[in-house]
Amino acid sequence: MSSPIRLRAALYVCLGLSVLFSEPAYSEETLQYSNLEIELGAKTWISQGQTKWSGNSLDPLFGNPTSELDYKDVWSNVVELDGQVSLRNGMFFRGQFGYGGIDDGELIDDDFLAGQNLFSRTQSNIDGSNLWYLNADVGLKLLSFSGRRGSLKAFVGYQYWQETYEAKGLIQLVPPVGTVPTGGQTVITNEVQWNSIRLGVEGRYQFTRRFSIDGNAAFIPYTSLKNEDIHHLRPDLSQDPSISMRGSGIGANFEVTASYMIVKQLFLDLGYRYWWVQVTDGDLQFHFSNGPTSTVNLNEFQTIRQGVTLGLNYKF
Repeated sequence: MSSPIRLRAALYVCLGLSVLFSEPAYSEETLQYSNLEIELGAKTWISQGQTKWSGNSLDPLFGNPTSELDYKDVWSNVVELDGQVSLRNGMFFRGQFGYGGIDDGELIDDDFLAGQNLFSRTQSNIDGSNLWYLNADVGLKLLSFSGRRGSLKAFVGYQYWQETYEAKGLIQLVPPVGTVPTGGQTVITNEVQWNSIRLGVEGRYQFTRRFSIDGNAAFIPYTSLKNEDIHHLRPDLSQDPSISMRGSGIGANFEVTASYMIVKQLFLDLGYRYWWVQVTDGDLQFHFSNGPTSTVNLNEFQTIRQGVTLGLNYKF
């Protein structure tokens, strides 16, 4: 690149930064003396997820865990709608709803003998079905930063989160016998539901009148798990469900967002979000087609989803 071109590029960068940061770090407009402020937003969450569980059969001939299923690299482009009402006394109420189809993923199903000797591993593709969630929060502003540069808030809320997977095809990896003919049939359908209580804090820092950084972190002190699957190729198991799991545990949500005001009251948001929930106590039941049910220990169950968010937010 020639010197004149480099100089011109540097000048453009400086001009762009001056536009962004030459405005004062707080709004010069007077606060509106209305009783409330309303925010409406729409965004996409380009997300990757994983649900993993393992159980112990308590049979001395088998390992602990006996079986481990890992639904991994489960991609979904989630569409989310959200709204918030903020009162003049500092209280706010917020709701979020998101829905997305499952685009891609992989299921690895492992089984172990005593001594954790792997005697079976299969692989299936995940190409259906969907996920959805609902968040409802109520919170209160704790403090405002000097110069109207931002605020710190606390909130408590409820989260419902459901993911449904359809795994198709079957490749036997251990022992290495190759592809098992299934005719494209669905091998396993799994639905996981989490009901969670969230306790969190969030903050916003206004660098300029147009540009700010928002962040929130929530601890989940209690979550309840309901998971059911159907093993479509197992005639020895009932078909709705074949295996069910119940449990309780903990989790966390984290999100950070950069926000830029495009025009007055309309903001472009770019961020990163991470959700995690995990069972700390639970059990697993096998429902056999001839009637009886066998209950064993649920060693592990967790769901993770993370990825980039992009959206628009309007305040009025």
